[in-house]
Amino acid sequence: MSQKFTYHDWVLEQKLSPEQNIALSILLRLMAGKLEGEILPEIEKKIRSKHPGLAHILDIPEISQEMVFTTLEANLSLPRVQISRMFEGIQNQGNFARLAEFMR
Repeated sequence: MSQKFTYHDWVLEQKLSPEQNIALSILLRLMAGKLEGEILPEIEKKIRSKHPGLAHILDIPEISQEMVFTTLEANLSLPRVQISRMFEGIQNQGNFARLAEFMR
C-alpha cells in the first residue's frame, strides 16, 4: 500500500529557507482566511505593518486561482508545477481544506 504525497513531503522536497517557510505559511493562512472571510483585525494590522508586500491580498474583494499562483510565484520564486504539487499535498494531508478545494 502506497502513502499519499503530503504537504509535509512537498516542503521537505523544496528545501525552503526558514524565511521562505515563514512567508509560505503566512501566505497560505492569509489566502485561506480571505476565502473563509476570517481575517482578524489584529492579523490584518500585523500583515500591513510587517509584511506590506502581502497587503494587496487584504485589499482585493476576492481571490482567484490566478492570484494565488502569481502571489506564490512572486514571493517564493516557485514554478507553477511545484505550486500545483504543493496543493496536491495540501489536499492529501487535509490542511487548508477550503483553499485546497478552491485550487482544485
